[in-house]
Amino acid sequence: MSNYIKLLNNLEELGLNNIKNNNIDTYLNLIKSGEKSVIDALYELSNLEIKSKQEKAILACVKVANFPFLKELDDFDFEFQPSINKQEILDLKSLRFVENNENILFVGTPGVGKTHLATAIGIECAKHRYSTYSFIFKN
Repeated sequence: MSNYIKLLNNLEELGLNNIKNNNIDTYLNLIKSGEKSVIDALYELSNLEIKSKQEKAILACVKVANFPFLKELDDFDFEFQPSINKQEILDLKSLRFVENNENILFVGTPGVGKTHLATAIGIECAKHRYSTYSFIFKN
């Protein structure tokens, strides 16, 4: 068995699947051609693996949260709902309320954007790897 095959097996055993499946050959060629040093290649590969794992963790948080749909604050039309204080809502994106152990609750008539805003803030929490759960209460 060649060292290349052993390396691929080691990467799989270590759970470094992004490196194994997508990037190792490209970087080996860049090293061989002199376009990248070994250190630069390893650094970039490790960054790609970290980003991949972070994205998977965020996706897992979003999936567990059971959001009714995926919407973000950038998707919300504040002009459609002028009664909503845009700055107050955008301030929630900082997640200070989480750090301060505070809750937020949206109350109002149907169709004003409560679910959209709650989902968007929940997704923002998930992006920061906070456990988030979505509940919709009906009359």
